[in-house]
Amino acid sequence: MKKFLILTFLAFIIIPQEAFSLTYDKKTQSNNITLSDGSSGGKIESEGFFGFGAEAPNCRKFNYKLQQIRQGQIIFYKSNGSVSGIEKGLFDCKLDKDNKPIYTIWEGISEDFLSNTVMVNYKHDEINQYTYAKQNSTWYLWTKNRDIYQWSHPNANFTRRSLTTDEIKQAESLYLFYKNVNVSSSTAKIYGDKILNNSDSVVKKESTPKKNDWINKYNDNDIIPAGSGTGFFINRDGILLSNYHVIQGCASVSLYHNGVKHSSNIIASDRTNDIAIISSSKKSNQYFRVDKDGPSLLEEIFVAGYPLGLKVSNSLKVSSGRVSSLAGFGDNYANFQLDAAINPGNSGGPIISIKGNVVGIAVAYLPSAQGFNFGIKSSTVNSFVNSNKINFSLPNMTEMSNKELSKLMNEATVFIECSMKVKDIKAAIEKEDTKKVFYSEFRN
Repeated sequence: MKKFLILTFLAFIIIPQEAFSLTYDKKTQSNNITLSDGSSGGKIESEGFFGFGAEAPNCRKFNYKLQQIRQGQIIFYKSNGSVSGIEKGLFDCKLDKDNKPIYTIWEGISEDFLSNTVMVNYKHDEINQYTYAKQNSTWYLWTKNRDIYQWSHPNANFTRRSLTTDEIKQAESLYLFYKNVNVSSSTAKIYGDKILNNSDSVVKKESTPKKNDWINKYNDNDIIPAGSGTGFFINRDGILLSNYHVIQGCASVSLYHNGVKHSSNIIASDRTNDIAIISSSKKSNQYFRVDKDGPSLLEEIFVAGYPLGLKVSNSLKVSSGRVSSLAGFGDNYANFQLDAAINPGNSGGPIISIKGNVVGIAVAYLPSAQGFNFGIKSSTVNSFVNSNKINFSLPNMTEMSNKELSKLMNEATVFIECSMKVKDIKAAIEKEDTKKVFYSEFRN
């Protein structure tokens, strides 16, 4: 069991200085990195708010004075470029095996892909740290001495037990909370010493929310994650397509590719046809080719995306069906109708033929009728993209295997998150004039 318990994200960026303020920054370290499986090499990317030992309570206690990330996200890469782990939240000092202070995650989530372990560090008291940990799909409650880093340390006083059904719901709610909370962007709120004022109350609000209860948490000009959608790469240069309503009103737009967050910019948008072109810092070797002519009646198609955001799971979801009409709602011939399932969060996702070509973009559905789902024809998309001097690669001419389609969909489809000013969220919800999928706490 020890190989699962010793999660040793040991390497962090350290800059000796003498100052006391939190400043937003992005840093990369590529030397002397040791990952949780004991391998070396690769790199670490940190984004968030950096400060000195005086800003972190346990660091003050241990007289740790070096500069380090205090709030944000750290991504661990192996030497081959794959992501080995992510830590997100607040960071502070604990004692290593030699009883020397080491900087590590304090409150938030750690995901170690090498050991298939998720840790939700949600609570500390005067003695212990409390962590919900999921290993190979099973949830546990771990406790240990709050001042000790390694779970195997002789003074850790480590305990473990399985969770009850209610505790599993709480663990999953907390995981989603930390997963979605904005702590690492330049516009993120600085939380101080604790993200959650009371973990039990946050879970209670998620399970039995009150109307507009979220409003009192923020100021009008705070920028927070507000809603989500789907997008997809159309070339190797990091150019993506999505819906206009997915990025409408966003102060910033981020995409998640294989669980890793990347910044992006809006290049152009077409409100009438509901199309957006996005440029991302992420480059992908896998991308979709776009059919110039659009779909054919009764053509077999697949819809890839992230319906219902990340609440169901982080994995890509795919539905299948056929083209049922070459006209959209109200005889809109820029759109077409399909019977493959489309749900909130699918917006902006690719509608794909068996050749792996995009024949449309998922855009809308009728909640009152089954099988009435709509996409924007690729012929409409082509005209808008070409007008912005972006060229597509030629479409595939042969059918792809399920394995090939699966790889293409997983690598070329992304989850998109829109962050907005609180006052703009209020205005949009009050007017109810947007198709944007807001997170559920804003709709209650």
